Amino acid sequence: MNQAPRPFHTLFKALILFMTVNLAYGLIQPPVGELSAYNRLFPGLKRMSFGSYGNPFAVELHNADAMFASHEISAGRQDDEIRVALIGDSTVWGDGLDIPDTLSEQWNALAPQCNGKRVRIYNLGYPHPSILKDLVFIEEAKERRPDAIVWMITLNTVMNQYRVNPFLTENRVRILELIDVYDIPYGARRILSETPTGFYEQTLMGQRSFLARWMKLQALGLIWTATGRDFPITHVQAEPAAADVEKDPSYRDLEPGTDLRTWLLLRALSVGFDLAGEIPLLLVNEPIYIASGMNSDIRYNDLYPRWAFDQYREIVAEQVRASSLSYLDLWDAIPPENFTDSLHLSAEGERLLAERLRSAVLSTVCK
Repeated sequence: MNQAPRPFHTLFKALILFMTVNLAYGLIQPPVGELSAYNRLFPGLKRMSFGSYGNPFAVELHNADAMFASHEISAGRQDDEIRVALIGDSTVWGDGLDIPDTLSEQWNALAPQCNGKRVRIYNLGYPHPSILKDLVFIEEAKERRPDAIVWMITLNTVMNQYRVNPFLTENRVRILELIDVYDIPYGARRILSETPTGFYEQTLMGQRSFLARWMKLQALGLIWTATGRDFPITHVQAEPAAADVEKDPSYRDLEPGTDLRTWLLLRALSVGFDLAGEIPLLLVNEPIYIASGMNSDIRYNDLYPRWAFDQYREIVAEQVRASSLSYLDLWDAIPPENFTDSLHLSAEGERLLAERLRSAVLSTVCK
């Protein structure tokens, strides 16, 4: 005789099973971020996954292990290549550009060679301007044993932050370790250290947002393999940046005459070279748009007043000279018509920048 259904008994057993799996996940803490279908079932991504919330064709992951596991730099080295890791923010990532138009791919299209091997650049840009994020990327890049690292910075990169972005929160344990070990005076350290990191955050429930985004990234490998597209770019003719700028001379509520030394994380610049170790690292001050219209005597562009950016360049130049660091200042290297805003370049601008970087990068790796 069939036993009568016992829905509450079944529900109770399911609840016990879920709680057991949830607690076991928190105790074991499986390295999900290190697992990836990319570079195995799918080709590795040519740039880090990035997308706005709700976008069905892209996803932001933030977890450094998972980001690098999906990237092509984690694939095996080719015998005929010299690897260069390119680190920076959205200008390196290629905001508003399809993959073939980005700086790294424009460089690779030039097919530069050294000692009979092609010098290939790997795009490790990510659209959060943060020098601490860059330090984590340098650590991760070093594990992939590149032949050189090119580190692109700007004033926003080096400024001390008093808010935390999602990448810093997701990787807070590593960030806090870097801050403490290297004595980096990060302004938002207290906020980062107070972010909940208890047992619940390590359980299946606590990790549900990360796991959902991780699974979405794996599924997007099908689209990436079929189309070679990692982000939906609306193809609209990009307009050059406006020639006129605002009259306001302030920078992040700082007024002319402010000594920026107390606001710049200069210590983190030296740490980047320390982390790179024996791998040659070239620090590059990336190009900015230089306005020529109304109020251009006050501001270079919408981001940077002249007094702040000029002082930043002087301070960084002094720092690298004192420490004998490899440095290239390309702040005015690209004509204004090749910018789409204060920092981002058009496809032609990226091509020009790749050409400007050519001799410096080759001299770094061809030794």
